[in-house]
Amino acid sequence: FFLGTGLFFEQLPILKYTLGPLTLALALLFFVQSFRIRFVCDDKAFSLKESKLWTRSDELGDTGQNIVVGGDNSWTYSSFVNYETFPKGWIDLPQGPILIYFKETQTDKTKWSEGPGQSANSPDALAKGAIPGQVHFFPALCDAKALISEWEKRGAKKISST
Repeated sequence: FFLGTGLFFEQLPILKYTLGPLTLALALLFFVQSFRIRFVCDDKAFSLKESKLWTRSDELGDTGQNIVVGGDNSWTYSSFVNYETFPKGWIDLPQGPILIYFKETQTDKTKWSEGPGQSANSPDALAKGAIPGQVHFFPALCDAKALISEWEKRGAKKISST
């Protein structure tokens, strides 16, 4: 998606020097990350692991602390209070969604209002039915349908859409 969009922007005179290179850089980042990062669903938790592909090892390593809020990049399914894909209707389309979102309560409460959590935990959002928690967004570098299926199978909570 991003590669095609970047190449398209490269053909338009004004966008050629602005959005084209930016979109191509984003495509390159996602390409590299798709080889480096693995989303792992075990019996109790969803985790981010680092592939040792570059060292020709089948082992998965620890990704270290979460760069935004600290703590391990592993969250129990019982801490999930919501999840969704964006755009919402794209889960069944061939290209799949662009982003995957989940909200959890395992992260320290003092971090919940950082970044997108400020809006997601605002009084207005809570009045509309949101549940407080830490928000996580990540690019859909995996089979999003399979990931959501794993979360459903393992009991991750989801606020039903109305």
